[in-house]
Amino acid sequence: HMLNAVQRELVARGGAQCGICTPGIAVCATYLVGLGLASAPDPEARVMVRQFLAGNICRCTGYQLIVEAVIAAARGAA
Repeated sequence: HMLNAVQRELVARGGAQCGICTPGIAVCATYLVGLGLASAPDPEARVMVRQFLAGNICRCTGYQLIVEAVIAAARGAA
C-alpha cells in the first residue's frame, strides 16, 4: 500500500516509534494537512499542530518529531 504524505514524514523523521499512538496521530494529522492549517508560517503552524493533536498521547517522542513531520507533510517536503 502507498503511504500518504503524513505517514511518509512520520516514518522518515522518526515521529512513529512504538506505534501505539501512530494511527490516531496519522488520521488527525492527515485531516489537519487537508485543511491547510499546518502549512501556516512558524510558529503558528507548530502551535496549531500541537493543539490539533493534543488528544493523542505519545510517550515515546515528546511530540517534536511528530510536529516536524506534520509540518513537512503540509509543506510538501520529502
